Amino acid sequence: MLSFAYTLLYQRREHYPAEVPWWVEILTVGCDVQDDRFEFEVTGWGAGEESWSIDYIRLYGDLSRQGIWDALADMLHKTYTRQDGTKMNVAQVCIDSGGHYTDEVYAFCRKQGADWAIPVKGSSQAGKPIATFPKTKNKKGVYLTLVGTDTAKELIYQRYRILEPGQGYCHWPIKDCFDEDYFRQATAEEKLKKYRLGVPYFTWDAKNRRNEALDCRVYSLTAIRILQQHRGINLDLLAKGRPAPEAIPDPESEDTSSKPKAIRRSSRSSYLQR
Repeated sequence: MLSFAYTLLYQRREHYPAEVPWWVEILTVGCDVQDDRFEFEVTGWGAGEESWSIDYIRLYGDLSRQGIWDALADMLHKTYTRQDGTKMNVAQVCIDSGGHYTDEVYAFCRKQGADWAIPVKGSSQAGKPIATFPKTKNKKGVYLTLVGTDTAKELIYQRYRILEPGQGYCHWPIKDCFDEDYFRQATAEEKLKKYRLGVPYFTWDAKNRRNEALDCRVYSLTAIRILQQHRGINLDLLAKGRPAPEAIPDPESEDTSSKPKAIRRSSRSSYLQR
């Protein structure tokens, strides 16, 4: 039996008022690397780490050739439009480096910017922090970050169970990419109790079910933790003082050429437009 019924999350999908809803302050990407493809989720984050899934993409190709890495870079540099018209770019990328293309992941991160694209490697050690970000680059010139996967999955599954929007709540849009298969993968793992030398311990197990969507969510959570814990980003502070979304002029119903945008804060410009 699955730890969480995927149908409950699938039924919670909602119509977004825009490509990126008003309450999103920062965009991150969690990217899983398979032998024949990339899978990545673009996630928006607001106060209290309330999250809005924006897009989920599968990019197929030969990862031993440069072309698909260039295509990935183009996709990750896409600009998104928030409900108030603000242009937003991805602030942080975390990309899986634990597979068969570790060297290629490192080269990609160096080329795209070692502060922006972070290679990550999972660690299932109990109680390990979600993001163990190094103080310096390693010998490969990247900030290889260890991910406490058990800790992250525990938090993600707890948040799946939150039923009211607010702190920790997860939103998904009604889009083709967020289909039933996505939610099966996002809930694919179970927390199992096992014993080692008579001592009980817990482990997460997908039991051979596909779980790429869950991995992407783990890496996206890692990205927002890096921003908050090591880049000085405060989601709650960013969200303070903003007008209600009802104050946003509707560009389709009236001429807004002479009216100021509902919000333009230069303190966040590096995250809104890279």
